Amino acid sequence: MNRTAPGVAGGPACSTRAGAAGMRVPTPRGDARPMTPPLPSSDNAPTPRRRGKLLWGGAGVGVAVLAGGLFLWSPRPPSPGSTPRDTHDAHGASHADHTHEAPKAKSQAPMEVLVQTDRAARAAATGQRAQAHEALAAALKLAPQHAPALLVKACLALEEGQDTEASDALRRLEAAAPGAPEAKLLARLSELRRTPGMDWQQAFRQAWVDLGQPDLQQSELLPGAAPLPPDPAIAAAAKAAWERAASDDVRLMLALGSPRLDADKALFLLRQVPRLEDPSLFVAVMDVLRGEALPQSSHDEARTVFRQKLEALAAANPRAMQIQLLLLLGDTEPGSEMSAAEIDRLEQVAALPVWREGVFTRTYEEARKLLEGSGVPDVSATAMAVAAHSVTDRGSWVLRTRNVGTRGSLSPEGRKRLGRITRDIGTRMAEQPTMVERVVGLQLVRGGAQEMGDEAGREQALARIEALEGAVTLFRKASMDRWPLHALTEALIQASTRDEPAYLLSFTRVEANQAAETQQP
Repeated sequence: MNRTAPGVAGGPACSTRAGAAGMRVPTPRGDARPMTPPLPSSDNAPTPRRRGKLLWGGAGVGVAVLAGGLFLWSPRPPSPGSTPRDTHDAHGASHADHTHEAPKAKSQAPMEVLVQTDRAARAAATGQRAQAHEALAAALKLAPQHAPALLVKACLALEEGQDTEASDALRRLEAAAPGAPEAKLLARLSELRRTPGMDWQQAFRQAWVDLGQPDLQQSELLPGAAPLPPDPAIAAAAKAAWERAASDDVRLMLALGSPRLDADKALFLLRQVPRLEDPSLFVAVMDVLRGEALPQSSHDEARTVFRQKLEALAAANPRAMQIQLLLLLGDTEPGSEMSAAEIDRLEQVAALPVWREGVFTRTYEEARKLLEGSGVPDVSATAMAVAAHSVTDRGSWVLRTRNVGTRGSLSPEGRKRLGRITRDIGTRMAEQPTMVERVVGLQLVRGGAQEMGDEAGREQALARIEALEGAVTLFRKASMDRWPLHALTEALIQASTRDEPAYLLSFTRVEANQAAETQQP
């Protein structure tokens, strides 16, 4: 199953990918520069962006759990054969760097069995049960003991409450893959689902912990273990959804959530910019149109359109740091020295009460509402990709680079002042419920505290970053993005969109509680 973006970032987890370290986008000034730049891993200097790895070698947006804009915002693995755009996480890597690299297992099953199993898994993951059963029947008719197909069969039976069929599928799976942790996890999940008040993601997490937190990143039973050619049905469904879209609002969401953006869709997005009143959607369109999506002949128009709309949105949203910072620094040269006037204006931005006006959950829910009934292959993943693009931020990165270019010319007091400004901006950004904003904000806080000589503040920010990174590492072991359980995905989206970092940290707390219980006399 190649379900696609996040995100730990991603929750939301989000995402579209492309490993395009050299992608450029026309900016209002007229020169081309990276639209989504790398973030420094040190306190002072940016580091080169790592080239992202495509999840499952594939395409599409992720299931809404990290693989994005966020770590969790890429729950659905990519569709086979696709080449998604890159959405960068808090460390400057694509979201695919936050997700595991799918194992490149060499299956002994015939290609038709692999293809039908993949179709079944993707359909199961997206709640299309009839299609899942049809593809699964075709796979098992050709290979009755194909373990990955039996895993999908067990997952479908569990979701449908077919206990007898689930038990039979798990028995056959155990026979086909003796001792497989995937089968044991599903059996334990089936037991825990009978616990009143325990939803799918809670039951799954507890089952995984009860089994000793097995590392499933290299699983050959979960979907995505074998590289597959593109499934033409996915492209056909996406094309049909675009052609029969009921309104430009629907097309806007389809284009923003598309794993591939052709010139026609790029020009369509550019035409929508003047009417955008939501800063989140404006930021999303800017992110999607980075690179070479627009024809060269449209670059001058794009610079004008984006600048005019940015000025209008800044005037309409005077309390939000994100849009004001983008207006102040987004079109300036990264790494250049700041003028005294810019620092004064930056200090005013740092005093604003909120990072951004838009709410991530609302962006996701509105996108999903518009996409319902559109025929897009994966509504929740496409909506999550839209939301993930909406938190991509250039202004904070330019601030980091220009801090580096400015600090050498400042007096000790001037450096402390700039550090305080940076810390205050980072503090507001770190209040957001996405991994990408939380970690970037904490990086700003850490750098600002260092400039201020506040070692305790710097250490505290660093400890919070390391705790989040540890939670991501632990979360990845469960490979939640590869399980063909639609109910699990939906429960995970609900939990992660509320507060993605908190959700990830909850994995660490479960581990700590489990350790404490085993140490009790």
